[in-house]
Amino acid sequence: MNRPPPPLWKQVFDSVEARVAPVIDDLMKREDVLTAVVLAQRTRGEVDRRVERTSRRMLHLLNLPAGSDVNRLLAHIARLEREIGELRNELADRENAALLAELSARHEAGRSRPGTSAEQRARKRKGGGGRGDRPDDAARADPT
Repeated sequence: MNRPPPPLWKQVFDSVEARVAPVIDDLMKREDVLTAVVLAQRTRGEVDRRVERTSRRMLHLLNLPAGSDVNRLLAHIARLEREIGELRNELADRENAALLAELSARHEAGRSRPGTSAEQRARKRKGGGGRGDRPDDAARADPT
């Protein structure tokens, strides 16, 4: 099967790369070019730092926040949000523990009520145990 030719942009890119790549490879092997690249990177970093420092001072003179101020505030907000999340979790844990303790106490109080047997509790759950369930209740209800 014949493959379709690559798109035009790919053909142009491959053509330019074929011509430029050998020249760049030769340059990168030279010691003086590598030294110049390293010096250019260092100079660029130093210029960036000086421009940032100058712009920060100018903004502060105008009583405006600089990028570093905004970044510091964003980091502080992130720490506060984490702390709030931890406090919410701790509060929820305490509320859940208190609710469980209350439910457990109610459950134990219901179990240990004097005069209630397991059979009486079961009748109450089924709906029985009210008036008229015992034979002597029927006799009291009908006086005839």
